[in-house]
Amino acid sequence: MAVFMLQLADGVDAVVEADAAGRTAAGDIVLERTDRRGRAERLGTYQAETVTAVFRRCRADGGLYSWIPQPNDGTWWCY
Repeated sequence: MAVFMLQLADGVDAVVEADAAGRTAAGDIVLERTDRRGRAERLGTYQAETVTAVFRRCRADGGLYSWIPQPNDGTWWCY
């Protein structure tokens, strides 16, 4: 399980726990978790124009936890 922060266009930050976050070809941000049987289940989808940035909380250089920015363009998945 990972923690993601989405900065939204309306100025609010959404912090979500999910197994994966991804950016689709259309630019939408999707959040998924895996059930006990290993099947991916969509937690939510944020339309491209509503999200200004996506971060994943993880250990950075030096061992401290930090918000690591995810790419603002292209298709990607982060676990």
